[in-house]
Amino acid sequence: MIEFSSPGIRESAETGRRLVFTVSELTARINELLERHFLLVWVEGEISQLKKHDSGHVFFSLRDGRALLRVVLFRDQAREIPFPLREGLRVLCFGRISVYPPRGEYRLIARRVEPLGAGVLQAAFEALKEELRRLGYFDPERKRPLPSFPERVGVVTSLSGAALHDFLRVALSRWPAQILVHPVRVQGEGAAEEIAAAIHRLNEIPDLDLIVVTRGGGSLEDLWAFNERIVAEAVYRSRLPVVSAVGHEVDYTICDFVADHRAPTPTAAAALVFPERERLIEEIRRRYRKLTETILRRLAHTERELHHLRGRLRDPGRVLAERSRHLRELSRRLTRSLLHLVATRETELSSLARHLEAVSPLAVLGRGYGLVRRVADRRIVRRAEEVSPGERLEIILSRGRILARTEEVEP
Repeated sequence: MIEFSSPGIRESAETGRRLVFTVSELTARINELLERHFLLVWVEGEISQLKKHDSGHVFFSLRDGRALLRVVLFRDQAREIPFPLREGLRVLCFGRISVYPPRGEYRLIARRVEPLGAGVLQAAFEALKEELRRLGYFDPERKRPLPSFPERVGVVTSLSGAALHDFLRVALSRWPAQILVHPVRVQGEGAAEEIAAAIHRLNEIPDLDLIVVTRGGGSLEDLWAFNERIVAEAVYRSRLPVVSAVGHEVDYTICDFVADHRAPTPTAAAALVFPERERLIEEIRRRYRKLTETILRRLAHTERELHHLRGRLRDPGRVLAERSRHLRELSRRLTRSLLHLVATRETELSSLARHLEAVSPLAVLGRGYGLVRRVADRRIVRRAEEVSPGERLEIILSRGRILARTEEVEP
């Protein structure tokens, strides 16, 4: 039982003396009592008289039909609310009771506000999803590929859930990798903060290839930690690729949308992250056999071509000897052709010389004839009328020449 009495009041009643407080003193006493006995409380009610100040602070009242409680939500806490506050919305408020002296009224200094009912949670989910979509948190361009052969993988999940068992069972059967488990709470108060902190810590581990965030299925309330803004921010700012495998195949969380890859179940996440070793070995063997067969076929084909070319290839010495004989034969033919050509040309030249000699003026002159030319212009005189009396003439004989002057011309 909580007793709201004061030693001063009991003393006044016993002694009969009047105890007088100032308004400030009484308000301070009341505030002390309220803060002592209602340090932190959860209060359920319906939002009314909602006012959002320019500074970022939010003021509203909680009512249940019979009473009204003033609530103050300061800016830093208001930023953490993942859903829009509105009139008539039923919520749970967590905080401390305090007295506001200027008005003499008590109020709740809220630290956290949670919606009541799945419909409200779904509205909060859609509101945050749309906001992050506008900010580019879901853009396909920023999604990173997973390493083909991971060696060290970090897992953020609960140690007590079936999700970890399912993930490890499939992962260890597929690929020999080192798996680092960072245990966290996956639902309830403080779970989102633990998940975000785990993602930050795993990012600081060197040589880690990727991070898997996982848990089993549940209701929207059970999975709500993965819909918190703080988790979305941690996944978005992770330097390592993140795989989200939260809930069952039909469950989607904000974490799924922000992550680089989404797996419908923890088992599917293990299959997505780790290649199947036996299947990979079999694939390597198949490709090795195919490569060997291809190489052997190419070698056989090349050997056949070489054998064919070897049959067509003649002895270079024999080919050279044949070419030498052929060259000598061509040389002899060329010599004979040249000698025959020279002889033919000599015969033709002799014939032409005789013919030329026969028609040569010198031959005519040798038979006693002479060639008459005018001295003035050295033109040959063919008719008598071409010469005038007294004109000088040159008479060319077979041997020597005579200079004469015309005495008389008879045409």
